[in-house]
Amino acid sequence: MKITVILTIVCAFLFWGVETTTGDEISDLKKQLEVLQQKLEDLEKKQAEQAQEAEKVSKSVDKLKKQPSAREVVTEQLSKRVTVGGHFKFFLADQSIGEVSTATLDKDKQRDSFAAGVSNLWLYFNKQLNDWLSITVAPEIIVEAAATPVLGANITRSGSANVDVALDWGYLTARLPWQLELKAGAFYPYFSEEYASKIWWDEQYNGNPGLLTLQSWKSAGLELYRNFDFENFSLPVYLYYLNGEDRGVIQDKRYTDNNSAKNGLLHVAPEFYAYGARVKLLGSFGWGKWDSGGDNQSIQWATGADIKYGSFGLSGEYMYRGRDKLPLLDGGTEDGEDKGWYVKGIYTFNPQWRLVLKYSDVDLWSPGTDMLLTDNYRTMYGSINFFITESSIIIPEISYVKMDRSGSPNKTDYFRYTLGWRTTF
Repeated sequence: MKITVILTIVCAFLFWGVETTTGDEISDLKKQLEVLQQKLEDLEKKQAEQAQEAEKVSKSVDKLKKQPSAREVVTEQLSKRVTVGGHFKFFLADQSIGEVSTATLDKDKQRDSFAAGVSNLWLYFNKQLNDWLSITVAPEIIVEAAATPVLGANITRSGSANVDVALDWGYLTARLPWQLELKAGAFYPYFSEEYASKIWWDEQYNGNPGLLTLQSWKSAGLELYRNFDFENFSLPVYLYYLNGEDRGVIQDKRYTDNNSAKNGLLHVAPEFYAYGARVKLLGSFGWGKWDSGGDNQSIQWATGADIKYGSFGLSGEYMYRGRDKLPLLDGGTEDGEDKGWYVKGIYTFNPQWRLVLKYSDVDLWSPGTDMLLTDNYRTMYGSINFFITESSIIIPEISYVKMDRSGSPNKTDYFRYTLGWRTTF
């Protein structure tokens, strides 16, 4: 359009002055016109190139808009490489009713409030670092309302809850030659198989009082595992080098230790089939030092069995944990021991319904003025497990607990009713 206008003006000018213009002047004007025309052509070419570049930029912008953001890319990559899960535990109803006797009370009838609330939330993070090494971490959010009755205290529930965060376990797992597996970090050693494997999580909402203290063992160190397969049976073997033996009262040895002497632990669980039943025998033995000076020894052993036949399951363990020279209130010392047993029966009606019955009898040492006292816990437990889904279980349960202390008037008998809900995701 611009070229047409310019040519028209130039031609009009030429014709207007044709009679007075010389040949040389006409020649110069033609040359100027050619130069001007070339510049105009160059300008049009440049404009066309700019239009093409603008079109390319527009297409690139549209393409970029359709691409995921950096955050979306990172999230996608992490989801491919990191497994994230959890375990959520809360209750819709909980109450304890019983009688309490102390130095100032005689069979005082008491009960705590009928309440609902949250107990725990575990988050599981697992990442396969390469083809032989992985990492597993499980932080835990703990909600503590002091609702479980305690020997020598009133049956009550705290008016508010304390919320805390802890690292329940965290370790590296390495697959080694000769079918060995090495675990390094903080974990649950296999002393009591029911506790270390967390089987009871899916069967009970509240564990049996006293029994959990006897079974509990959390520590940091090394676990070496191998399963030996034979024609008619298998033999899983766990060998440990640990910070120490942890009763769950004096020190939490998932995080640190109080001496240079370590604890060794061996656990075996031969498994075979007999008369149509799957039979697993359980055995553990441990030894080490428990005190800050590394002078006084502790010894632990356990034995048990786990039998499954069709819809029936029967299991039980006897456990012993001894410590030398435990401190007394008057400054003296005395050897002490924790010991006890449980037996558990399970019947599975169908994939949605399961019945659990359990009885335990446990003795735990308790420091006295000039001698160790014994706290005895006897618990009868029953529950129905209703599977909303394969990994979400509603657990209505009832427990009857008798607690007493030797050489003391402290005694508590109570029923506890709970409607709990556990979900793994």
